[in-house]
Amino acid sequence: MPLTKLNFKPGINKEETDYSNEGGWVDGDKIRFRKGRVEKIGGWEKFSPNSIIGSARALHSWISIEGRRYLGIGTTNKYYVEEGGTYNDVTPIRKNTTNAATFAATNGSSTLTVTDASHGAVSGDFVTFSSAVSLGGNVTAAVINQEYQIALVTGTNTYEITAKDTSGSTVTANSSDSGNGGSATDAAYQTNSGLDNYVESTGWGVGTWGAGAWGSSTALSDTNQLRLWTHDNYGENLIINPRAGGIFRWVENNGLTTRAVELSSVSGANLVPTKALQVITSETDRHLIVLGADPISGSSRTGVLDPMLIAFSDQENELQFEPLSTNTAGSLRLSSGSSIVGGIKARQEVLIWTDTSLYSMNFIGPPLTFAVNLINEGAGLLGPKAAVNTPKGVFFMSKKGFYYYNGAVQKLPCSVQDYVFF
Repeated sequence: MPLTKLNFKPGINKEETDYSNEGGWVDGDKIRFRKGRVEKIGGWEKFSPNSIIGSARALHSWISIEGRRYLGIGTTNKYYVEEGGTYNDVTPIRKNTTNAATFAATNGSSTLTVTDASHGAVSGDFVTFSSAVSLGGNVTAAVINQEYQIALVTGTNTYEITAKDTSGSTVTANSSDSGNGGSATDAAYQTNSGLDNYVESTGWGVGTWGAGAWGSSTALSDTNQLRLWTHDNYGENLIINPRAGGIFRWVENNGLTTRAVELSSVSGANLVPTKALQVITSETDRHLIVLGADPISGSSRTGVLDPMLIAFSDQENELQFEPLSTNTAGSLRLSSGSSIVGGIKARQEVLIWTDTSLYSMNFIGPPLTFAVNLINEGAGLLGPKAAVNTPKGVFFMSKKGFYYYNGAVQKLPCSVQDYVFF
């Protein structure tokens, strides 16, 4: 019997049966196709001997004027700026309390109960204590005065941590640990941690058990959904935003030991949004664009996120968001859909998806500053990370299929569509 060359079709086709897809692949694992041939996806290479806390959800690299290379890393718990293989914790501080925190220990237990009125923390948050004194036994001042991850929030004014020494080993209290840490303990609370995994709903009806009326909705917050970060450069500085949370700025000139601070608290800030779904810097015209901002009410922001509102700063000034006749700051509201899902910078435009539609946002100058055009109604974005910009155009995934945009929206042919979506 003569030898016969076997010709295999590239790609995986799950729309046909094993028999009808003769010469094709119907399944695979950890493979890809290059030049029509199947190859194994390579493994991982260690980036740094150091480690981060939480699952990384966003990466952003940039270079300073001096040529320093930075990598911004947003995790489920923290935000880091990496340089030279070292991860520098720049997570913003949400709240500082002075001379307020006290501690209670139980003999034979490593659990410390912390009392701090209206702390606003959730389980998994990080807090750093300073100026505490020894509880009298094994729980020394050095044990208390360091960063802790909150194990369990037990009330509005209380939570629990697990005592540890400076090497991270658990410390067990003894009978002499009867003090409260003194009367001058300070606590610095980092921004609330988000969820590591997406949870569509919790409890009976909505919210936690018994919270909210049957069938009522729950407001978007940075603690009730999967923790996703968006970030972008404004010059050398970094603008970061935990989805549905605040907007923060890390200043490169201040050094890697400094933390990001809330943009609305910076000197000179005027009506900066306090909530956002995403931040984008419009590079050609130098505006800071906020997707899903809280609206202006009188002389302040409401603090309640409007998922369809877009706010943008004055040109060349990320601190000025008050619309005036003398500047280019302003806002606009999309009409097709119920919430902005995500946005991405493309060629000479910013693409913005709602749950149902795709918009193009273009700089047109004063007095309107920006114009938005509805490109497609029906091809929304599946999730905030479901789009990518490439030299050949923007590819994205909706609830109905895979799409390509390069001036117009086209649906991509896909041999795994039914398998993925249905």
